[in-house]
Amino acid sequence: MATDTIHSRTSTGDQAQTIRTLLDTAAAAINTHHAAVLSSVIAMKEANLHRTAFGYSALRDLLLSQFDFTHRTASDIAAIARLSSKFRALVEAAVSGRARIDQVAYAVRQLDRTPAMRLFTLTPSDPPWPPPSTPRSCARPLST
Repeated sequence: MATDTIHSRTSTGDQAQTIRTLLDTAAAAINTHHAAVLSSVIAMKEANLHRTAFGYSALRDLLLSQFDFTHRTASDIAAIARLSSKFRALVEAAVSGRARIDQVAYAVRQLDRTPAMRLFTLTPSDPPWPPPSTPRSCARPLST
């Protein structure tokens, strides 16, 4: 009986790892496809094809009615494409697959809300500080 319990735990662990691997592979494939779709939609927007060739003024409406995207995915892709000229670094992260579409869509929507945030995203940042594990020298020893 004890061996049955150990065997079931082992096989459950193996089964969980197999399912995890399958889900990770599927999620990576979906994110890759979303990045490719975003790239195409940005190209469509820049060439104004959504209006001239497809007859839609809104990218989201085009994606919902002509293609089989969910409402959320279509909204996220359309938001990023619409704001692609303002937030180039975020768009590059989404198109390259380094960032998920939903996360980038949230970021561009939030940043677009105020002019100050749009300006802040264009401001170059200082180089990062060294990590705390880096030895530093002090001018004088610290007293206790």
